[in-house]
Amino acid sequence: MKVTIKDIAKLCNVSVTTVSRVINDKTNNIGANTVVRVKEAINRTGYKPNSIARSMVTGKSHIIGLVVPDVSNPFFSELSKGIEDYMNDLEYGVLLCNTDSSFEKEERYIDLLRCKVVDGIIFTTQNNYESPKYFIDMLQKRYPTVLIERYIEGAEGVPGVYVDNLGGAEKICNFIVEKGHKVIACITGSMNTTNTILRLQGYKNALAMACIGIDENLIIEGNYHYDSGYECMNELLRRHGRKLDAVFVCNDLMAYGAYKALQEAGIKVPDDMSIAGFDNTTFLDVFEPRITTVHLPVHKIGVKAAEMLMAIINNEKLECIKYDFKLGIVDKGSVGTKVK
Repeated sequence: MKVTIKDIAKLCNVSVTTVSRVINDKTNNIGANTVVRVKEAINRTGYKPNSIARSMVTGKSHIIGLVVPDVSNPFFSELSKGIEDYMNDLEYGVLLCNTDSSFEKEERYIDLLRCKVVDGIIFTTQNNYESPKYFIDMLQKRYPTVLIERYIEGAEGVPGVYVDNLGGAEKICNFIVEKGHKVIACITGSMNTTNTILRLQGYKNALAMACIGIDENLIIEGNYHYDSGYECMNELLRRHGRKLDAVFVCNDLMAYGAYKALQEAGIKVPDDMSIAGFDNTTFLDVFEPRITTVHLPVHKIGVKAAEMLMAIINNEKLECIKYDFKLGIVDKGSVGTKVK
């Protein structure tokens, strides 16, 4: 038989209002012994408060929205897990919305989440620099929002969690250069995203510092999916053949697609060609050697975003409005030393 709030009130010999106030942490005028007695009764009976009634009292739904462009990408899967782990400890639910990198779906999901009165939204938009109308509306109404890994024009005051994409790309490309490689290609992500622009700039900076000329014909645009890495690598091989020393790929998912293309072409990694990625995902660890890559603390990024959103929801002062993670390299053996 389901336990009700009336059962708890009767068991503790208090009013339903008193039980409700204990549940919602509004205990200013309630005796400490009564609070303890009610909480013990709730724990003993396994009573679960009605979430709708509770939200009417507290003004909070205890649910947040999470909007990501591609949940099949291991980066976003791990990111979602970090957010869910943190929110679960606070007894918050997370509504996951996958946009398939569609601006139209993103707008619909944002509208849906706000209509469903979630307490706040964490999202990684596909938009770059431009501020869509629905986002401007969120800003004007001071809706609790945290961005992850994408900068938006006009959203400079919006809290966000970021990684050092420029510095990370410079480090991994410097590593490739230090191994003696000079003909280094780059497979980028979609050029309408800020992290792609920064990673490409890091690649160019590293080559410039090594006095290696930038050949635009060695740069090819992908879309952060496995298939595009495969297709882009085949195109690079068609253009340059075995003249390539190495390739820097702007995420691991594409890097493993490129790896597959090299295998099919009979090109050994790293003996014949070196390859490096970005993210340090566990995707397709069956490859040997595994991809040398830039490590992103993805789970921690999710936790930090959730922590920031909860501070906003609870009207707490944020330690910082922008949180940046510094990145290091994980050498897994796919970048070899160039044989002279």
